[in-house]
Amino acid sequence: MIFREFQRLDEGAKVARGLGLGLSIVERIGRVLDHKVDLLSVPRRGSRFSVTVPVSSAAPVQAQRETAVPDRGQLSGITVLCIDNEPTVLDGMETLLGGWGCRVLKAPDLATAITAIEGAAGPLHGLLHGLLVDYHLDRGTGLAAIAELRQRFGAELPAILITADRSPLVRDLAREKDVHLLNKPLKPASLRALMAQWRMQRIAAAE
Repeated sequence: MIFREFQRLDEGAKVARGLGLGLSIVERIGRVLDHKVDLLSVPRRGSRFSVTVPVSSAAPVQAQRETAVPDRGQLSGITVLCIDNEPTVLDGMETLLGGWGCRVLKAPDLATAITAIEGAAGPLHGLLHGLLVDYHLDRGTGLAAIAELRQRFGAELPAILITADRSPLVRDLAREKDVHLLNKPLKPASLRALMAQWRMQRIAAAE
């Protein structure tokens, strides 16, 4: 049962944040690669997941390290608000977007997001280019958060919903609210392509 999509045990869901270990993805990848996934579970003690892979006899290849150069370009100067209840996810988004030259505001929930916008120096809501919001928040959904932020700071505010939920219901709800949807695991190229439209939309609206 635990290998089914979006399956969580009631007891664990009450104490753990997030959406679990992604075991359905692990199981599918293991099957494709012909690597066996084993589970050893003891009630009230814990579980151990292991993957069996063949030992390679090939000599390791010495990789050449290259200095990373920030790829800024057309996203430089864009201000983005990210909402996610996982601090590590927010930190990762800040690193990714910062490397593209974006200004990043981070918030774990709607209330903090509103405070961040209103407390920023200057009329930030007039310079806010878009929203990146996770669907599953501790309180409410990402779509509800987007609706509230648009009501407060502009109905035309672009938004991208990020979720591991691939159900038609979530997809249709996002479409109804004019929200782009990107599924997890997030592909930076897809995110960058959508964000590149934000500045062009603002320029076109001003003409």
